[in-house]
Amino acid sequence: MGIFTRFTLRSLAKNRVRTAVTVAGIALSTALLAAVLTSVGSMQAALLQRTMDTEGSWHVFSSELTSASVDALAESDQVSDLATFTKGGTAALSEEDANSLGDFLTLKSMPTVAKGSDEPMGAPYAVMPELVEGGMPQTADEVILPDYLKGETLGADGSGGVRSDGPIAVGSSMTADLGVRTLGDDGEEAVVDPRTRTLVVTGFYERQPPFLANNYAVATYSSVAINAAGSPAGIGEGEDDATMGAYVVTRGIGSVEEMHAFFQDATGLPDSDATLYHGNLFTYLGISDGRPIWGTLWMVAAVLAVVIVAASVSLIYNSFAISVAERTRQFGLLASLGASRRQLRRTVLAEALVLGLVGVPLGLVLGVAGTAGAFAVSQEAFASFVSGIEGVPVRVDPLVLAAAAALSLATLVASAWAPALRASRVSAVDAIRQTQDVRLSKRAARRASAGEGTSVKLGWHGRLFGLPGFVAHRNLSRSASRGRTVVASLAVSVVLIVATGSLADALAPISDRVGRGGAAGQADVTVSAHVDTYDRGSTVDLHFYAQELDRFLEQARGVEGVELLGSTRQGQAEAVVPASMISPEAKEARERIDAERNGAYSAPSFNAQGDYLGSVALFYLDDASWRSLVAELGQDEAAFCDPRNPRAIGLNTFQETLMDGTYVSTEPFAATGDVDLFAIEGREGFSTLGLREGPDGGLVAGYLDTEDPERIEALPLDDVATGVGIEVGALADGEPDVLNALGASSQFPALILPESAAAAPADDRFASPFTYSFASFSFKAADHAKAAEELEALAEGIDGVSFFVSDLEESARQDRLMTQAIQLFVMCFSVIMALIAVANVFNTLANSIILRTREFAVLKSVGMGGRAFARMLACECASYAARGLAIGLAAATAVAWALHQATALAFEGLAFSLPWPYVGAAVGMVLAVLALSVAYALARARAGSIVEALRADAI
Repeated sequence: MGIFTRFTLRSLAKNRVRTAVTVAGIALSTALLAAVLTSVGSMQAALLQRTMDTEGSWHVFSSELTSASVDALAESDQVSDLATFTKGGTAALSEEDANSLGDFLTLKSMPTVAKGSDEPMGAPYAVMPELVEGGMPQTADEVILPDYLKGETLGADGSGGVRSDGPIAVGSSMTADLGVRTLGDDGEEAVVDPRTRTLVVTGFYERQPPFLANNYAVATYSSVAINAAGSPAGIGEGEDDATMGAYVVTRGIGSVEEMHAFFQDATGLPDSDATLYHGNLFTYLGISDGRPIWGTLWMVAAVLAVVIVAASVSLIYNSFAISVAERTRQFGLLASLGASRRQLRRTVLAEALVLGLVGVPLGLVLGVAGTAGAFAVSQEAFASFVSGIEGVPVRVDPLVLAAAAALSLATLVASAWAPALRASRVSAVDAIRQTQDVRLSKRAARRASAGEGTSVKLGWHGRLFGLPGFVAHRNLSRSASRGRTVVASLAVSVVLIVATGSLADALAPISDRVGRGGAAGQADVTVSAHVDTYDRGSTVDLHFYAQELDRFLEQARGVEGVELLGSTRQGQAEAVVPASMISPEAKEARERIDAERNGAYSAPSFNAQGDYLGSVALFYLDDASWRSLVAELGQDEAAFCDPRNPRAIGLNTFQETLMDGTYVSTEPFAATGDVDLFAIEGREGFSTLGLREGPDGGLVAGYLDTEDPERIEALPLDDVATGVGIEVGALADGEPDVLNALGASSQFPALILPESAAAAPADDRFASPFTYSFASFSFKAADHAKAAEELEALAEGIDGVSFFVSDLEESARQDRLMTQAIQLFVMCFSVIMALIAVANVFNTLANSIILRTREFAVLKSVGMGGRAFARMLACECASYAARGLAIGLAAATAVAWALHQATALAFEGLAFSLPWPYVGAAVGMVLAVLALSVAYALARARAGSIVEALRADAI
């Protein structure tokens, strides 16, 4: 061990508090980096594995490939794994069988590996069917069938393309007329060029949900029979026929656009419904799909990384800057004894390395342990948030920990480099005089050189605080660099605390989006209903519907232990909303939605004057819920509860997801006012396109000929519609609980009315737009599971109306768990950030005061008393606090704005605001740590006598 190493260890041991605080700061920053990287890596690994297990490991799938296309894929360097299958054709079931079993039976082989491993990336290419009876096929004429075909007799009447020799069982035979499935000129699907084959059933596989389009055993409107791998297709006439399918795993491709281009170039096939790209898997492989939400998450991560690194640099730099200032005489004496600049510089860097060897491993352990603890608490939340995940194990990746350690060490060296250079440049004379930290500002130096300032003037500091204030001002002027260090540490601490609040605000829209559509208020069970068959021109359906709803509600009230919390009935009408009532943000959002849809039959939502023309959602609340909402908004009950003159309340919240993945959130209404509602009459042979502006600027109703899609008629509104004016007397900024189950906030615009305003239509036409065709009821139940069963039993006894009973306890629990998980993340981040902030301020301020022990001794020796001494420090700290808070709040505003801009990439309509509770916490923390640091430093300064302080030597 060299003399400089021993010198470094001796200095660290002598300043135990500063050493401990610095090590703690290094450990905390390393822990935060390790926790963030480990959390992201663990979640990504868990979600990747879950996606591969439930959806397969393929990147691109196509069922319409030729043998030449498959050969091209196998030869491509950008394909790492390839599995192929052959198609045996499709047979049409008889009309009777199709009613319950689907229209077709498709035959295809088990996939075989053409390139790569049997299970790429540790998971099968596709989600293969699970046998429930029998065995796998061994020849081309043996098949397994979906379990719902077991016991069925296909083609019993002798018709259809599939005929069995009796009820289908293991060992049964059936004949199938297998050909190519095509779409005819009449729009009907048919099978052409059939070839008859006899197939023997060897087993049955479990039925798969129809929405799993990635599942190997799923086909649209078709049952799938699977025969032995590699068997001949039996369809097609030549090598150009699409008789094969493939699962492709690629490599070296970074975006979905590149993936599309690669597959088209390799196969020569344009994109079609037969080609699928595994977007869910791309998310976890780092293949960009262009959705703004990922840009938001990455930008939030980038901003947090910058804040963490800045905090680490500030804390470590301040620590070493203080260490160098404290040992100025040491370095000067070493220089006078012949130590080179390089040796002095290496002394400081060696100190950084020693601290890093202790702090970085400790931080890595704390980071992994903290991640494991947070994940253990949040396992249930992860399981509720992401289906298919029972738990997220902490994935301790050596590369991730090495990256965190390398970044921490790089930060450590970068932070210590400037103080090390400063130490190497210390003049022996200046070191002995200890003048390094006592420098006049440029302005003060110019005044002194000009002969100004030689007379003593108290200034405002002296007039306000007396002589101690004057001395404090002189100290601040002489030690500008030391003051800047303290101010910088205070500013960084403010940024850390406010950034935590900004992070919570940035995560709030994501949390809200996750919890959207959950339990409605205090309801345990909801029941929604709609008419099974509803003709827009029919009044019979709606009369019957209203009666059946009332009958169900009456029966539900009689269920023991069930309390009705509220009911909502939903309708729709065409409307004209004046431009003065629509907010500019909502108009812009609606125009974007119109531009995306831009269908052949769509019309602009706004006329030349800016008035909204289109459908409006109407929600009718039961009497109690309506009166509660009116009271909550502070409105006059008499004005809103008159059945002869109903007033509406505008729902002033709107959320929608655009086709590019952007989430729009805005307030539809700018003001209250009068709205015109219209009920448009239906016409036989036409479908209604709604309200639109005519060529002359008047209002017309659009109709589409159902037999001729290119024929659109526009009739004067007065001839085919009934109009009613209604006043929107108030606006509700939030969605009432009773509307939650209907997703009212996704409607633009939406009006809320009392149930008494809903009118039954006349016998010949819609006499009023106040009609409804959907309903929702919310119930409170002591036993929610039992209540759901009993309500479901009641619903089964009502014909013509479809009822859907939802037990909300589980969804409410999932919402709570997800919210708790996000809150836990924010809390852990807040605690670590607060600890770094406290360590930063305490280390900087306390040690800067300890460095002034000789100065304090001189002041005491000339008669400065304790109270005057305290006023001097109070004046200095007030200056530090004012400047630190001002700079810190300005920087924190910039960080908050950056996080807001990151969130705005995916969530439109969010207003920027500072997290004021966290701003208050930052101010309180700064003042509290200032007081603690000064108290500790003064206690250290008073520990020795004046004589000992004046004779103190650094070596």
